[in-house]
Amino acid sequence: MAFGAVGEVFVVVHGHLAPSDKEWNRYLDAVMAHYRGRSRARALIVTQGGAPSPAQWQRLVTHPEIPFHKGKYCVVTDSTFVRGVVQGMDAPALNPISGQYQLFKRGQLLEALRELDASPGEQRAAIALVAQLEKTVGER
Repeated sequence: MAFGAVGEVFVVVHGHLAPSDKEWNRYLDAVMAHYRGRSRARALIVTQGGAPSPAQWQRLVTHPEIPFHKGKYCVVTDSTFVRGVVQGMDAPALNPISGQYQLFKRGQLLEALRELDASPGEQRAAIALVAQLEKTVGER
């Protein structure tokens, strides 16, 4: 798992494996720092198949310091497993912010960034960041 930010958009890249609790804790610290003082959240999640565990994911969406109730989240993946996880975890009974996740296929990265209201400059920077983060994840 690797992550970074482009403007207000937080970018997360998962490889094929689920993040460890140590990685997830580091991610939560970065997310809290990024969203501190912001009124809404925007995130681009690109994954080859890795996804957080239900316990990890629950810690994220119920965190009191992160404005998840006002956000847009785009998940870019060709993994049917991840697509099922996102659809299941986005159910109102499990998720206090249900309905804010949108799924895109790998070839739709630009469309996902447009959905996140990223400017053309942010789109170019985010695409470059995704490529960089994918190399980092692939090296582990």
